[in-house]
Amino acid sequence: MNKLKTILALLLLLGTAVSVIAGAQEAGTAGAVAPAGTVTLVTGRATAVSPAGQIRNLFYGAKVYSGETLMTAGASYVNVVFSDGGRVLLRPESRFVIERYQYAGNAGAANTNNNANEAKHESAFFRLLKGGFRAISGLIGHKQRQDYAVQTPVATIGIRGTDYEVRYCAGDCGDIQPTPRDGLYTGVQSGGIVVNNQSGEIVLSQGQFSLVPSSGAAPVPLPVRPPALGKKPLPDPRTCD
Repeated sequence: MNKLKTILALLLLLGTAVSVIAGAQEAGTAGAVAPAGTVTLVTGRATAVSPAGQIRNLFYGAKVYSGETLMTAGASYVNVVFSDGGRVLLRPESRFVIERYQYAGNAGAANTNNNANEAKHESAFFRLLKGGFRAISGLIGHKQRQDYAVQTPVATIGIRGTDYEVRYCAGDCGDIQPTPRDGLYTGVQSGGIVVNNQSGEIVLSQGQFSLVPSSGAAPVPLPVRPPALGKKPLPDPRTCD
């Protein structure tokens, strides 16, 4: 009987430990910070990498957090709906960093009286390291445009209340033939964006496209949709739920 009690106690402790570890993985990712967004579509394989280097697979309904890097494998897409209503659909073989994200709506009812102060700190700052995406901007940045930006290796993208697409080619756009020249390609479905670096700036509106060849070259307009973005735009992220 004593042996049976001992075994049951050990099993109970083991089950508790497993539950604690599983919960710690999610809690360790989030800490005390509210999720930045929720995954609403995964085709193929996508992962999130924490600032500490912890890797987890993404799936429908998974949360993503400020500071994480989202990665898609070949022939894989992931769609994220952010808490301010913004959406991002990542292309295959992309690396996209949620560099700093904070939305006052995350604060909850307890901070209702502090909404004015919280709003001052709203931010949606991202970094594209590889690949590309189509994005629909949310509430952040509509009033204070400086609160939203996407950094890339060659330029920074700001918004004007926007549905836009981006692809960065750095010797890895061989899926398009003939292979496009390297650089940052951008296009606008609606609204507008501003693309700038140390060498210049360009403002794009609906139906316009641009290329930034390098960080030392100014953005230039393109007369037609560049092949690097594909013959057609990526699916509307609002339909990828």
